[in-house]
Amino acid sequence: MDKKKIVNTTVEILDFFLNIPEAIIYGFDRKEFYRNLHGYYREQELTVKNISKFLYGFKKFGYVEISRTNGRESIQFTNKARLAIVDRLSERAVIDGKYYLVSFDIPERLRTKRDNFRRVIKRLGFKQIQKSLWVSNKNLGEMVRLAAEEYGVEDYIVHAIVESIDIKSTLENMFVDKK
Repeated sequence: MDKKKIVNTTVEILDFFLNIPEAIIYGFDRKEFYRNLHGYYREQELTVKNISKFLYGFKKFGYVEISRTNGRESIQFTNKARLAIVDRLSERAVIDGKYYLVSFDIPERLRTKRDNFRRVIKRLGFKQIQKSLWVSNKNLGEMVRLAAEEYGVEDYIVHAIVESIDIKSTLENMFVDKK
């Protein structure tokens, strides 16, 4: 299986979990997972063995953590899994009339982490208004925090919520749907 197909399958499966919002945040029972997932991909018969392979792959690549509590296995999604479907999560974020600013000053020695963090906030829909100042009209603070933690740059990030700003008309024009 080529890498592009694997990535697409991974994103499709992770996207499936968007239909179970609490599961993304809190985890869920493995047996319930099997019941919900069976039949989701009709072109491939999903047996317990196939699902176990998916889970093993997700665990191997750091998308899930499997833990035992009171004799039950639970699956918890990692920040990496949430970031893999970040654009789909950002589509569901609420526009509430506030602006969410992210500023960062990540040292050059952490260039790769800085570039990865910047890519994530772009995928979230943040717009650049100055060199390291980004703005969004959606409440995505939790996703920004997850990205900062995943890339180990949380000490270099400032996230602010503003209700009033002197460049409001400029910002409003930035977020007008261009159809």
